[in-house]
Amino acid sequence: MVEKFLTGKDYAEGTAAKHFFFSSIVMLNIGVLMALGTSMRLAWPDIFPNDIPWLHFGRIRPVHVHFVIFGWISMAFAGAMCYMTPALCKTRLWSEKLGVWNCWAWNVGMVFVFFTLINGMTTGREYQDLIWPLDAFILLFVFAPLAVNIWMTMFRRKAQGLYVTLWFFGASLLFILLSYFIGAVPDFFPVTGLSEAYMTWWHAHNILGLWITPVSAAIAYYIIPKVSGNTLYSHKIGHLHFWSIAAFYSTPGAHHLMGAPIPEWLKSFASVSGVLIMIPALAFVVNMLMTMKDKWWMFTRSIPLQWALTGVLFAIPLNIQGAFQQTRALNWYIHGTHWIVAHAHLALLGFSTFIEIGAIYYGLPKLLKRELYSEKLARLHFWMMAIGFLGFWAVLTAAGLVQGAAKVYEIPYIQSVVATHPYMVGRVLFGALIIFSQPIFLYNMWMTARYGKKIVPEATVHTPAPATA
Repeated sequence: MVEKFLTGKDYAEGTAAKHFFFSSIVMLNIGVLMALGTSMRLAWPDIFPNDIPWLHFGRIRPVHVHFVIFGWISMAFAGAMCYMTPALCKTRLWSEKLGVWNCWAWNVGMVFVFFTLINGMTTGREYQDLIWPLDAFILLFVFAPLAVNIWMTMFRRKAQGLYVTLWFFGASLLFILLSYFIGAVPDFFPVTGLSEAYMTWWHAHNILGLWITPVSAAIAYYIIPKVSGNTLYSHKIGHLHFWSIAAFYSTPGAHHLMGAPIPEWLKSFASVSGVLIMIPALAFVVNMLMTMKDKWWMFTRSIPLQWALTGVLFAIPLNIQGAFQQTRALNWYIHGTHWIVAHAHLALLGFSTFIEIGAIYYGLPKLLKRELYSEKLARLHFWMMAIGFLGFWAVLTAAGLVQGAAKVYEIPYIQSVVATHPYMVGRVLFGALIIFSQPIFLYNMWMTARYGKKIVPEATVHTPAPATA
């Protein structure tokens, strides 16, 4: 009965993906606008009136984090899944109707996320700031419907076998449901102290490790072979990537708590398994770069490929940092510094966001059956993002090293704050390039939907019958 209601008189193909893609771009613009507020607060603490609670750093930052992770990134993932899964399964999305409802429920949920966090209604736990009713809402009306829709599409596929992208899509939806629930357990049950801290940071780590990283990789596995025209270099390496990321990325979390009185064996286990994430990282990067063999000239020609490959290249420093900063010695030096902020943005803004934007530049015009409105605006968007992000990442990494040195030489903390002030100004300036490039992105895609040149299907050519005597 439910299935008949969801699939009977369904919406047109691609409707859900279009809703998710456009919603995600709006969420990106809101998220980066919040980031402008946090960056300016760090550079000039008194730039905003301190008697307005809504403008406090502690209110703005959680909004920024949640709109970037659960608004922009996760909704772009949903759009990519709703577009790529039917294509790879050679069938329709199980329920476009469910997908559209899922998208609007998601948008309503993000409205509640904004108003609760900006008013200080929070648990105070990193990446798990939402109060328990919103936790329940996200599990039941955000991730669960998306998972059902994608799993049912895969179950009813007409293609033989599952391409590696579908492996990651299917598993990551299970991972995010489990990770989010475990992270929310302290909201529903009396879990406190070190147990609460470890569950919080296991969830925070796996939002990246078992959701953002694998789904971003899955999108690259689709976009790069599709646009380049080359077949995937190695399906076996793709499977190695899948199983090793499931085995090693799910185990750390304790490296966020190296200074806490948790068991020593758990810290050592986190360090060793953390270094082992180099295995899936190398598998992914090698597979993608080898897939581009003889087609690197397309990097400057194809907009989607330029974005996606730049994201893949950002995965190289991301995973080198991520592996070795989980060792005890390096973790002690950079923990609690701006280095960590730089690393987090390398993952979310560098690696993941570049790949997702590539997916939208590739998929949305095809869904709209229109050509991209302005290639010049797309190029401007790319270079503002690339230059802005590289500068942003560099100044924050440098600031983190300054703070680490201050820790080694036991310099008073306030002096390290003064020493890093120029870097915080640089953060604002480079961040402004990133922030103000996103309205260009939104405008370009909106104009593509309204005024982009329609793609006319090629007419069938009929060969005339031979003349008869």
